[in-house]
Amino acid sequence: MKRIVLLVLAAFLCLGGLESRTEAAFEYKPVAFILLDYSGNASKDDFLSWREQARQAYYVPYYEIIKTYEPTEKALKIIAESGTRTSKLEKATLQKIAAEVPAKVVVLLCVNQMDERLVHSRGFYWHDEGDLLQQVIASADMYVYKVENDRMLKNKLRHFEIEDIPISTSATEIIKYELRKLVNKMENREQI
Repeated sequence: MKRIVLLVLAAFLCLGGLESRTEAAFEYKPVAFILLDYSGNASKDDFLSWREQARQAYYVPYYEIIKTYEPTEKALKIIAESGTRTSKLEKATLQKIAAEVPAKVVVLLCVNQMDERLVHSRGFYWHDEGDLLQQVIASADMYVYKVENDRMLKNKLRHFEIEDIPISTSATEIIKYELRKLVNKMENREQI
């Protein structure tokens, strides 16, 4: 009986001597998702939907989205200082934003125009004259810059479509899908 107690005590001492650290074996990499809405039509839900695309590509525990307004303020300042339009930003500008924030990944979405309206058909193709159709206009400049590879991808989205209302895709969704394609391309993931 005494031996069993000593063995159990020795086992607890051995286990107690092991350090139980919760340190991560990897470095957290902050991701700056920056939305510059020049259209004035983006809602909070649109912002969260677009940010979710970046979060799905750059997920915890390796990456963490910065959830403050600070990256946007710094990006606006740097872009204004560069004097270039958001459709013609260069890698150097995104490098400055990444260094200033600091972030390991910068996802910059500049929404220039986002509009949906109902229009009447003039009788072209398979639509009868007077049919009610939906016109969707989406214009956005998208950039993804990753410090690790010093790689930048950009996409100029210019979408104009007039389609039947039930099969029309909203401008928000069009921007979301194009942003998803861009971040997946940066991470060499399958396009869905």
